[in-house]
Amino acid sequence: MKTPLPLMALALAGSFLIPMGGQAQQVPDWLLKLKLPNSGAKASMTPTAWGAAFGSAYLGTGAARRSPYLPSADGIVELGYGMGDPVLNVGIQIGTTVSDLSEFNNVSFSFKLHRYLARGTTIALGGESLFSNDAISDDAGDTFYLVVSHVVQTLGSSRPGIGRVHVSVGVGTGRFARKSDRDFSEGKGRNGTIVFGNLAVEVARDLNAILEWSGTNLLTGLSRTVQTGSMPIMISIGLADLTGYSGNGVRLVAAAAVAISL
Repeated sequence: MKTPLPLMALALAGSFLIPMGGQAQQVPDWLLKLKLPNSGAKASMTPTAWGAAFGSAYLGTGAARRSPYLPSADGIVELGYGMGDPVLNVGIQIGTTVSDLSEFNNVSFSFKLHRYLARGTTIALGGESLFSNDAISDDAGDTFYLVVSHVVQTLGSSRPGIGRVHVSVGVGTGRFARKSDRDFSEGKGRNGTIVFGNLAVEVARDLNAILEWSGTNLLTGLSRTVQTGSMPIMISIGLADLTGYSGNGVRLVAAAAVAISL
């Protein structure tokens, strides 16, 4: 089975992890005075500038009820690790993705360099679908992006020091800039918007409502994070391809991830 454009941008650690354990006590005073991102996922198909760091590992999986233009289901699995200090230096997130679960024969790699800036803003430079097997995959291949994320400081959540509204805007190549060959043959054009973005609003404790533009289509969904000690578990569900800009109709997508601080 060929894998279409990545179903879930499983930089999931960057979507729902914040510094855990003793590392959170090492941040400077200026950061402790800000509202930090909550623990819910901020996106499913688009990157955020938050990322895994401080020795955090994660395992995530994503699936869709069907692939674009195909009746069959599709899914991916990603294993990743975060190191470095994005507050005082730079955080580094690296990941390995298997994007064809029927054959387990298309492996790619991803990375993200991320850093906190002032007043609740974070910036990241990343890449995904690197070194994928183009012979068995019709995705957009090597993809690079630059993204800025922000926690709105005037709107707090149910917990002190945590923000309620999270927004990201970025630009990218690959899947953000190009549609699939099938989209082109169906008369939907070749190019995406290059610009992508996501909005996550906490509607209840550890529950985010998400709206995303992937560069080629719109997605909406909900994400819930369950805290089990130092190991958060994230579950999300959504509807993808809400417009006729790409694909052939609305698709049900879901993802889950677990993280641990090593």
